[in-house]
Amino acid sequence: MPRKIDPLNKKLYCSVTTMLTVADVKAAAAFYQKAFGFAKRGIMNNPDGKAIHGELTLRGTTLMLNPEIPQMGSRSAKSIGASPASLYLLVENVNKVVAKAVKLGAAAKGPVMDMFWGRPLWNRCRSRWLHLDGRHPHCRTHASGDEKENERANGQPSQAGIDC
Repeated sequence: MPRKIDPLNKKLYCSVTTMLTVADVKAAAAFYQKAFGFAKRGIMNNPDGKAIHGELTLRGTTLMLNPEIPQMGSRSAKSIGASPASLYLLVENVNKVVAKAVKLGAAAKGPVMDMFWGRPLWNRCRSRWLHLDGRHPHCRTHASGDEKENERANGQPSQAGIDC
């Protein structure tokens, strides 16, 4: 009897998986592994040896990396000069992660700081860093569990309920 195949492949993927188009799949995979601790699930090469797909994982989340294919409309943020998408990474120590990313070649665009809602965040609006491939990821450490106290202290609305 043939083995039953899960059409949703729930063992490897959740309902929505992030797929980034990058200039160099192997270089991007190496950066995400070293800077953020992603594990490499695999890199698929074409017959010429060029990487055509990469998959990384981090705490149960999959990140797919694909190369630019301009004839199919697939271009990296670096080629376009901007990106409407970003990665939002929860990390244990945002200062260490940002310092490591910069050491690996990312450009700092401002300091790590506590934002008005009381959590250290590299915020796209005021302080960010530039990944080698033109994206502006956010790194955050959850530093306070008392949303109502933060709201009282700074007069800003709580982000409770939308906190990832």
